[in-house]
Amino acid sequence: MTRRHARHIVFTVLVIAVFSAAAYALQETPTLQQITEVRIQAEEGDAAAQVTLGGWYFAGSGMPQDTDEGVRWWRQAAEQGHLPAQTGLAGRYLDGRGVAQDAAEAVRWYRMAAEQGDSEVLRWFQVTAEQGSVEAQLTLGGMYFAGRGVVRDEAAAAPWYRRAAEQGDAEALQWIRQMADQGLGAARVALGGMYFAGRGVPEDAVEAVRWYRMAAEQGDAEAQQILGGVYAAGRGVAQDAGEAVRWYRMAAEQGDAEAQLAFGTMYAAGRGVARDEVEAARWVRRAAEQGHASAQVKLGGMYEAGSGVLQDVAEAMVWYRLAARQRGGGEVEAWGGAEQGDAELAWLHREAGQGNAGAQQILGVMYTDGRVVARDEVEATRWYRRAAEQGDVMAQFSLGVAYAAGRGVAQDAGEAVAWYRRAAEQGHAVAQFTLGLSYDNGDGVAQNAGEAVVWYRRAAEQGDVMAQFTLGVAYADGRGVAQDEAEAVRWFRRAMAQPSLGGMYFADRGVAQDDVNTHMWLDLAAARSTGELQESVIRSRDTVAQWMTLNQIAEAQRLARESDAAPPREP
Repeated sequence: MTRRHARHIVFTVLVIAVFSAAAYALQETPTLQQITEVRIQAEEGDAAAQVTLGGWYFAGSGMPQDTDEGVRWWRQAAEQGHLPAQTGLAGRYLDGRGVAQDAAEAVRWYRMAAEQGDSEVLRWFQVTAEQGSVEAQLTLGGMYFAGRGVVRDEAAAAPWYRRAAEQGDAEALQWIRQMADQGLGAARVALGGMYFAGRGVPEDAVEAVRWYRMAAEQGDAEAQQILGGVYAAGRGVAQDAGEAVRWYRMAAEQGDAEAQLAFGTMYAAGRGVARDEVEAARWVRRAAEQGHASAQVKLGGMYEAGSGVLQDVAEAMVWYRLAARQRGGGEVEAWGGAEQGDAELAWLHREAGQGNAGAQQILGVMYTDGRVVARDEVEATRWYRRAAEQGDVMAQFSLGVAYAAGRGVAQDAGEAVAWYRRAAEQGHAVAQFTLGLSYDNGDGVAQNAGEAVVWYRRAAEQGDVMAQFTLGVAYADGRGVAQDEAEAVRWFRRAMAQPSLGGMYFADRGVAQDDVNTHMWLDLAAARSTGELQESVIRSRDTVAQWMTLNQIAEAQRLARESDAAPPREP
């Protein structure tokens, strides 16, 4: 399990812990009569009673603690299709709590829950499959192919089967071949990709082209775009620029951004088609408007040079900036490399040197990420500062992050807060949330829970999920606001309703991952829960602790103690 995946699970546990804290706190130890009644119902096959009885055994509530007996009752409920029992049992097999650790058995129970439509478990499978789990990839392929727990979509099944097949799974390869033989374009594209790369099957460019052609002739845009590239490069076929243009055009007219960029590039070079800079710009723009970073940079270059469009340096800057903001790797190629990339970089430096804040901020991003240029945090901070002093909100927030982490500058929490505040006052939601955390923790500013809530609320009202969740915690604890369980639930529900739940929590959000605060929140959640839930929270906290130093753990524990000791504060 990777750190990012573990953080996803950590947050899920934490939400459940805080959201359920009141219920657990109010739960009384069952009486002998209650235990007797629930046991009778459980033995008669009532799944809810079986889950309740299992939970009492896990917690040692009203009876001696017995995890084996707890697992036995949960299993009976899970086999009847009781969704919480299935996910709870899966979690125990995943962690080895009360049962021998067994990832395959965990996946089996998670699969049953996902096939009932549990969205959180489905996200778990997607994250796990992305990380390379063959079992998860097969599960997703089967779910989409059969329409179990998701809308039936054979085209969505094919890429998951392909990933598993590329790792050597014979069952997945059999499914891919079967779907391809039945005429599914996505499966034919997948099989073509496997033959080209030699993953899961012997490398064979000719066979790859055969499968791509079948899909392309069915009208599959991705296959048409790939076939255009095949003819342009002469791989598996004789090189033929005219044929490349033909296939690129088909895919581009269907809206494939990669094909639109390639088609525009062919027009710009006069390759396979009469040279036409205006037509080149038209197709590159269509790709750029879909968010294709390479196309955005190319269009920026066209505006800079006046190629196919009227020369417009300001418009060039807009497109360069859009491309540069697509952080996270994989887009270095967008800058063209060699002569084109060097020219664009020189242009950005010239603009930045003349005071263009947008160019300055872009250079800051590039030096921070080591994209196009060698990574240099000092140089990144220098450009961020110049843009921030001109009011660029992204640069202001980035400069605050640099001061908080001591990247490229001496660490200075007070200076970090000053820059967070400037960005927050311009409406930057993540800066608002981060400023709230600073007030909550007294980091770089006097601790003030009421002021923290002010900033959490501003970010939450803009839709920042982490701010919504944190504001819910504030209402649940009466920290910085009058305690209000109904308001806490309202904010938790807003956070949990967000479609991005699970993918972004405790992950990179433009700021350094903060294990100390994560550990602190889990400590607080553990103190607010009991039994099985508390056990899960503690295990998640201990997972986070594996990435921390002893000093960081001690600091997290200190913050948790101080938070619990602090009296509720009025706003």
